[in-house]
Amino acid sequence: MPAGRRTTRVIRGVRSGAEALHTFTASVLREAGTPADLAEEVARHLVGANLAGHDSHGLQRLPQYIAQIDARTLLPRSRATVRRESPVLALFDSRRGFAHPAVSEALEWAMAHARDSGIAAAAVRHANHVGRLGDYTERAAQSGLVAILTLGIAGEGAGLAAPFGGSARFLGTNPWSIGIPLAGQDPFVMDFATTTVAEGKNRVALARGRQVPGGVLLDAEGRPTRDPARLYEGGSLTLLGGRVAGHKGYGLSLAAALLGALAMVDDTAPTPAGTMSGVPGNPRYAAGVFLAVIDPEWFGGREAFARLGADIADQARAQPGVLVPGEPEARTRRAREREGIELPEATWQELVDLGARFGVETPSPSGRGRGGAKQNPKARSLPTGW
Repeated sequence: MPAGRRTTRVIRGVRSGAEALHTFTASVLREAGTPADLAEEVARHLVGANLAGHDSHGLQRLPQYIAQIDARTLLPRSRATVRRESPVLALFDSRRGFAHPAVSEALEWAMAHARDSGIAAAAVRHANHVGRLGDYTERAAQSGLVAILTLGIAGEGAGLAAPFGGSARFLGTNPWSIGIPLAGQDPFVMDFATTTVAEGKNRVALARGRQVPGGVLLDAEGRPTRDPARLYEGGSLTLLGGRVAGHKGYGLSLAAALLGALAMVDDTAPTPAGTMSGVPGNPRYAAGVFLAVIDPEWFGGREAFARLGADIADQARAQPGVLVPGEPEARTRRAREREGIELPEATWQELVDLGARFGVETPSPSGRGRGGAKQNPKARSLPTGW
């Protein structure tokens, strides 16, 4: 069968409430050996990603985290420590534990020190999957601060993307996020992978039985494909900008890995911190998490800066059809808080299996989502901009 023409089954979803899913997730994590406070933070983050519409970073990751615990590449009881710090810089060590509480702790440290000094930055080593970056930068922006967060991995054989002009895997999805406060509005939250789409969105398409948009994937032979399964058969993700402007995505991606590598400069036992990438066969790689927080108060006032940002956002929205980054997530969050979160049946079954394994009752589904279960040779594609 030609690449990208595999018959795909469109799969309907199962809907459940956010609170019940949070309780279930935290309970599974506790039963898997995670301390209660860390389990609550990871559950909040995962369900929050689903609420924001980023299912790629939501509950579909829970089975992967449990598999990492089983493999002892994720140590659920580990807590972050500060390896060294100055008034404006810190190096955190997640100690191969959950990244969500570790990066949250680094963010809170940077927020507090930025209020004292105007700016503060931190790097995090030995973290596992960080999750949705916008969760962190949005929290800072809601406090009137500006936050920048990035992470990545680069090196021969690393990640799922080739450098611009190349064909062999060398880069992760290496995302960036920026959060900026807007007076009287939801914050500006930019959050994107430097590949055309994040790997998790490809995984969502696979779970839902859908094709991905054109230009997103290459198969193992370097040919364009829309079949999400090809990525896990030796394929690769394309870089943001594609064939015309992929050098821009490449530059952002490589910068993410190199900034993240501030966390591993003197590390004698580094890990692909923050990513879902396994350790590359090549030991010469760069990886880590880096964040910086800025307090606008030092530049003339938080409130004045937030009012300026809100005015610019309103001018952008004055053009028909224009939204401000962060606005789609805020709208989706409000809708899903009312209507519940829809998960693909494949993901739901994985949660049921985890519940059975750990003796945790699975939330009662509140209904079936859209999609139907009939065969669809053409396979519905996810919309452009997913």
